[in-house]
Amino acid sequence: MNPEEVLENCIKAFRITNKYFPYVSFERALFLGWYCNLKEPCKFCYMSVLKERIKEPKKAKRSLASILAEAILMKRIGWKLEFISGGYGYSGEEINRIAEAVAYVQKCKQYLNVGVVDVENINLDVIEGVVGAVETLREREKFCPGKSLEKIKENLIKAKDLGLKTGITIILGLNEREEDIEKLLNLIEELELDRITFYSLNPQKGTIFENKPSVTTIEYMNWVSSVRLAFPKIKIITGVWTDKISMISPLILAGSNVITKFPLFSIYGTRYAHWVEKEVRKVKELYGTFTDLDILKGLKKLEKTPYVDEDIKVSDKTVELVESIKSEISKKINDYINKVEKRAKNGG
Repeated sequence: MNPEEVLENCIKAFRITNKYFPYVSFERALFLGWYCNLKEPCKFCYMSVLKERIKEPKKAKRSLASILAEAILMKRIGWKLEFISGGYGYSGEEINRIAEAVAYVQKCKQYLNVGVVDVENINLDVIEGVVGAVETLREREKFCPGKSLEKIKENLIKAKDLGLKTGITIILGLNEREEDIEKLLNLIEELELDRITFYSLNPQKGTIFENKPSVTTIEYMNWVSSVRLAFPKIKIITGVWTDKISMISPLILAGSNVITKFPLFSIYGTRYAHWVEKEVRKVKELYGTFTDLDILKGLKKLEKTPYVDEDIKVSDKTVELVESIKSEISKKINDYINKVEKRAKNGG
């Protein structure tokens, strides 16, 4: 990898990004729970560590009220849902019910990242797209033994045939090589993907990566700029953790147009959140907020948001279900806000 060449590519990528994406926004995955029923979970995932400790998997699933409370607050602060996600093991009926409910309260269609799912049994009126958790293109049998790449590809092709958008996730820091970038570009072209999410590995205690370093900033920039140059109009989402906030502006310069991954309610309004916003605003216009408590509390309305209300059609059963737990949802919303205010006042 030639650092000068990477920087030159980033300059070109940034110009291209500005042409098609005038602003940067925040996104966050909406997790359904903490249990994965894969016999061989991914070796880097925190769920692989939790799996042996969870004796009652049903109790590791979030309540619908909690899920919808988060979805409502996400729209309020202008954070799009990157996708509805969870470990393998959710039935089509469960996914459909949750997707309908989330789309109903947000008034917009959703992406799914819930493994290989029969999308034909999902209400496609509330689904914008499907994401495949590819994670890595090197040593997949070692790191992702339970996720067949061929099955993921088949699922994405099927989703595309049904008129849905498609995307994949890639985790950097899993022993990838520079030559693997070409494999990724070929996969994007083969599947005609609309978006890609990059994450930097967040080493989890108890996994084989616990004491391993993650991807460097220049390596991350190389992957992002390579994709942007090859596919000018693709949506590129980049995830970093709180220990990598300084990566944000370089990644935007490399071609990213969405930032994701942060523990939203844990650091909202804290010095970390202010740092994140500053990183974005130094290089690009920002839609959404990570710091405004009045917007989070609904005391004022967000001026610039990536959300666009849509005409969402869900079953009467879903409408009745959501209406029946409204008070529960309101309580969860207040719980989230109270926790955020407490952390923000303590300085984070």
